[in-house]
Amino acid sequence: MSVEATGAPLRVSELSLKKKEHFLLSNINFVLDHSEIMGIVSNRIEPVNYLFRILLFLEKPSSGSIVYFNNPMIRRKELIKKIGFYSCQMDLFEKSTLLENLMLSAFMHGLNKEKALARSKEILSLFEASNLASTKWFRLPVSLKRKLCFASAFIHDPSVILLYDPFRGVPFDVAMFMRNFIRTSIDLGKSMIVFSTTPLLLDETCDRIMVLHNGQQAAMDHVDSFVTGVGGPGTLSIHVSKFNIEANIDSLEKMGVSWYATGENEAIIELDNTPEKVHRVLEFLVKKGAIINRIVSSRQHLLESANRFMEV
Repeated sequence: MSVEATGAPLRVSELSLKKKEHFLLSNINFVLDHSEIMGIVSNRIEPVNYLFRILLFLEKPSSGSIVYFNNPMIRRKELIKKIGFYSCQMDLFEKSTLLENLMLSAFMHGLNKEKALARSKEILSLFEASNLASTKWFRLPVSLKRKLCFASAFIHDPSVILLYDPFRGVPFDVAMFMRNFIRTSIDLGKSMIVFSTTPLLLDETCDRIMVLHNGQQAAMDHVDSFVTGVGGPGTLSIHVSKFNIEANIDSLEKMGVSWYATGENEAIIELDNTPEKVHRVLEFLVKKGAIINRIVSSRQHLLESANRFMEV
């Protein structure tokens, strides 16, 4: 466990959230240190979703405290100037250009027009998209949209960034670009939390990982202390190779599955464990000539991982 630093970017103590007599989160405790990447993984979507919203001050916890930058009285209007955030479900304005969207994001985080323009151009350059500045958002492919939504989290040069499933639904080269950008940002003194229910690449990205099981904090330590599993309750993970991901992004999106590129022409596809959906996806993969290496039921992986860790 990390030692709490004076003025740590974020401290969470005894955090709980109760909805309709049920606890979605309970007894969450952690300190995010300077220049640290913390991963938070869960066997269910709701706990990480609500924790992400709570840390953005979009949802109030039932109990506990959240202290950013050693200031227990900080308000969201001030907080938003100091933190960045990205969710794989984010999108920007379809009829605006890429540059206009980045400018709007910069304004939202408190930058004036001159700084917003300069920073937007800098981000476009860093993300190898300067030639797309005047392109309408709706004309961009899905994978590029996600890369550039991710870029918008850094528009105001925040010291803390919250990332919700940043590697979901992007090609392998984009996932690697994101991972390298995260590591570079940490080298520049930033701190991050990466939320996921499928912690692929987290073991190569994060310094520490917290495991949530049914909303309770089951374990937390340095990433090499235990092995994280994949998926949440009621899901299947289909491991495939010889599958052209770039050519099939639109089809995967339409089928409503989640996918993570794990290499060139390799991926893990996650879907609800229902006969209709499984049959449809498998039929599609066979038609595309993909090699199905294994199919894993993911329900217990995180719990088993936490149990192994706590037995040590």
